[in-house]
Amino acid sequence: MSYKLKEYAKAFSDLMVSPKIKDKSLIDNFVKLIYKNGELKNASKIIKLVEKYYLEKKGNKKIVLEIARQLDSKVFLKNFKKEGDIVEEKINPNLVAGVKIVINESEQLDFSLQNRLNEIFK
Repeated sequence: MSYKLKEYAKAFSDLMVSPKIKDKSLIDNFVKLIYKNGELKNASKIIKLVEKYYLEKKGNKKIVLEIARQLDSKVFLKNFKKEGDIVEEKINPNLVAGVKIVINESEQLDFSLQNRLNEIFK
């Protein structure tokens, strides 16, 4: 039987947040299931969806911090981040200066120099 990728992800994230299930074989069994159903080629998409649904269920978020060069993100993110959130830092030399913050791949705060210049010269 073929399932949609979202159905796999929702089912697995439900299992992960369930207080009754703390078995380490959960991941092994999940991988066996997607292998058996021929969906191993879509494993990275499924995992990305699992992360999204899991964070939603726990009330957390994924924060991607795009920066021009390395900085101390702990100080910078203290107003955005709470315990359980996932923070990913990406150095983007095309930014020149500033920062872009993307939250849950849907909300973006763009404090980059390029964005500021675009706003000035519109």
